[in-house]
Amino acid sequence: MPPLETQTETSEQVTIVGASTENVRSLEDDNTDEDVEGVELVPRQGQAYSSTHNLLDDSTTITFHVDPGADLKLELLKPGIQMLFNHFSQSIASIMVIFDTGFNGYRNFLLPMAYQDDLVQRAVSVVAAFHLSTKRPDLVPLAETGRAEIIRRLRADAFAKDSNGVFSTSTWATIILLLVGETVTGSRDFVHLYPMLTNLLSHNRLLETEMSAERGFLLQQSRMFQLFTPPLLDLSQGCKTFEKDLNFYLDFIFSQHYPDDPRVLENTVIFREAIKQAKNIYMRQALNDYQQGQLYADIEELRRLVLPIHADSPCMHTLPWVYFVAAASSKNQDHRNFFAGRLAQVYEKTRMNSIIVALERLGQIWLLQPNGEWARNPSLVEPVLII
Repeated sequence: MPPLETQTETSEQVTIVGASTENVRSLEDDNTDEDVEGVELVPRQGQAYSSTHNLLDDSTTITFHVDPGADLKLELLKPGIQMLFNHFSQSIASIMVIFDTGFNGYRNFLLPMAYQDDLVQRAVSVVAAFHLSTKRPDLVPLAETGRAEIIRRLRADAFAKDSNGVFSTSTWATIILLLVGETVTGSRDFVHLYPMLTNLLSHNRLLETEMSAERGFLLQQSRMFQLFTPPLLDLSQGCKTFEKDLNFYLDFIFSQHYPDDPRVLENTVIFREAIKQAKNIYMRQALNDYQQGQLYADIEELRRLVLPIHADSPCMHTLPWVYFVAAASSKNQDHRNFFAGRLAQVYEKTRMNSIIVALERLGQIWLLQPNGEWARNPSLVEPVLII
């Protein structure tokens, strides 16, 4: 039997997901006796069975090791779920890393994990369904139901006497995925999800566990959310975040092995320096530390810094936080237009609704805080999660 081939999101195939609750059971169906077409299970001595799938646009083959005793081994390979997994791999995993080359933890770690873990499977499916809902709005209630059930289970685990589930890799991965989902939807529910992540990371038990490659990836992604989320919530959280050296957070850039390409190195340096400059602008505004003309000079320096990043640059989607901080802090209309335009370009590539919400917030900020003093009171407007 040949490996399962990549499914594209044609209207006929997408209908498999949302046509009836029998196919996806609101993304909450755990068991099925349906036969799975197009999947080859190959016995491996001393290991779980291995299923091979072509998930990527370039037909790269990824092998997932699926526990043959897992309840989900058939459910996960139903056409609707498989289509969601394919969409996650092609359209979400690729924009959650700076350069989608070599190892991509969202594709090479979280997706295989979702083939064995119920909670992670649901989270991946929910995120993909939300992202697809721009074309298939009927997926929204299914995704919302799935997300609510995931959060219910996380809370139940948190109050359970046995805390093993609370500190598990599964829980950690699920929270990261839910936060990714908030960037997809632009919802403000991240203000409730983000504390789950910080509470998880505050327990030494989690970080004292041997740091496998998988947990290392989750820690890198956690640091990314820890860097970009608090400054947009309120001033005190922003200042506390920036008390730490930026190197504490930037593992998600420099821990990856990138191709030996001068352009990649150049863009990585730009990314790091742009975050540093945006952080300096945020803090100087927050502390009212600007003299006449200095704010314009700092934002102009940032504009010049990111000019080499074009709409077709592989990493162009990675700077929305920088663009938002610069636009929100600017008094100059040309600067506002430039950075808002960059945000619009990011949306064209990612289709993340958080970018649309961020552009709406900028209009409110410019009206309420026209002199660039936004960082002194970020909570004056509704928060948005921009990664």
